[in-house]
Amino acid sequence: MAFNIAYILNSTLPNAGSTKAFLSLLEGVMRLEVRPTVIVPDDNGVCRTLREMGVDLHMVRFKHNTYPDLNSAKDAILFLPRIAGRMWMNRRASAAVKKILLERRIQLVHTNVSVVSVGMTAAQSLGIPHVFHFREYGDLDFGMRYFPSKDIFYRRIAQSGSRFICITRGVMAHHNLPVDRTRVIYDGVKKHRDTMPDEDRGNYFMYAGRIEPTKGLIELLKAYREALSASEHLPALKILGAPSDANYSQEVMSYVLNHHLDGHLEFLGEKDNIDHYMAHALAIIIPSRFEGFGFCMTEAMFNGCIVCGYNNAGTKEQFDNGLQLTGAPIGFPYNTQEELKELLLRLSTTAKAELDPYRQRAFRAVNELYTAETHANTVYTFYRDILGNLNV
Repeated sequence: MAFNIAYILNSTLPNAGSTKAFLSLLEGVMRLEVRPTVIVPDDNGVCRTLREMGVDLHMVRFKHNTYPDLNSAKDAILFLPRIAGRMWMNRRASAAVKKILLERRIQLVHTNVSVVSVGMTAAQSLGIPHVFHFREYGDLDFGMRYFPSKDIFYRRIAQSGSRFICITRGVMAHHNLPVDRTRVIYDGVKKHRDTMPDEDRGNYFMYAGRIEPTKGLIELLKAYREALSASEHLPALKILGAPSDANYSQEVMSYVLNHHLDGHLEFLGEKDNIDHYMAHALAIIIPSRFEGFGFCMTEAMFNGCIVCGYNNAGTKEQFDNGLQLTGAPIGFPYNTQEELKELLLRLSTTAKAELDPYRQRAFRAVNELYTAETHANTVYTFYRDILGNLNV
């Protein structure tokens, strides 16, 4: 059954996990005869890819439904004007989105994250079903503060009649969403693979993610420094990802220089060929404090890369899912900086044959839980239930 569905993206950053997950979903539901209209806040990044896919694309400028940053004296001075500006911009954006929905005869609106409200407002005014995709904890992983308050935000989305997709059980529990209108649907990372990549491993660890406080890079650097003091032959650490917080990035570089780590690290920025780095790394380290799902974790598992991650939030849920599915650990969780240091030392000297069972179990887990096909089919079924007026 074909549906006209509008998608609202909060960002066009091509390497963001939310963007990658959306593109995977979009490709899958288009094969299931969804006719998509995609609304973006700017004309950068992933827009070229969307045009190449033949997607009906519209740019509408809007802001997150959150408070502005408050990190400096300038931010404090401009705080109230910025709030007023956001309200004005989002009001205009909702009207523009409403017009698009009418012109394209949209049957359902799907907002790709929880912190954008213009799609919900437009859909509600037209009586069109709306789906919020909760990909984040919000306050815990990004430090976001819903506008005008978290309680009011939850009341509004409940009254709007929206349905909800949560990328993990932990995200659903954190937001305390109504069970009868919510589905936990794990992201689809890659298409099903019959054979795990088994490339020669390079002599390096890797980190992949934005350089910002919630991703935990400094905590990783501290553990890496301690491991380096215990073994001068510790593999290099390759850091893939762009800075998104100038103050934090400066703090990272100061730590690197003050502790003479620059000769052991490579800052590579954003890379389009991240699969290559994963397929050849000794292990990927995921130190995020509250990872919503952990897209890079599943990408690594698809690439036969050992995962070492902070045992919390979405990272823990994936470790737990893999253990339940396969009956044995699929990677190496840690709870303290000391445990991470010991794992870095252990993984740097462990023979490949000893690590291969972890890789195989992790590969089995992603192929059963996180494939693009499973993700698209499950989301499409949710659409069909909503538009079929079922009690969801």
